[in-house]
Amino acid sequence: MMRKVLVTISLLLLIDTAAALRVIEQVERAVELTLGELSLPSAEGGTITFSECPTCGVSTHRLTDTTVFQANRQIVPFVEFMRIVELIADKPNGEDQAVAVVFIDIETGRITRIEVRE
Repeated sequence: MMRKVLVTISLLLLIDTAAALRVIEQVERAVELTLGELSLPSAEGGTITFSECPTCGVSTHRLTDTTVFQANRQIVPFVEFMRIVELIADKPNGEDQAVAVVFIDIETGRITRIEVRE
């Protein structure tokens, strides 16, 4: 009986150790801004510009045909995304209160997705 308990404990410790060795690779990073801090393109495939912090310089990133656009947690086409952004910006303090999150591929620097939430 004692042998079964020791074997069980050993196996449980082994399983826990294997999980601790798992490596999670970060493939993208997120930058959270207000909508007013983000300059969006007028056409699909253009560039966006923003500053990641008050003392950081402005960075420019090109959108690709694989960039995903989300507005209020819904994936939408670029044209619909821009329409929603305009509606938000037209509201009083809309650009200062809406949150924009830009996801950047770490390896390539390309924009993988842009989210806008009110």
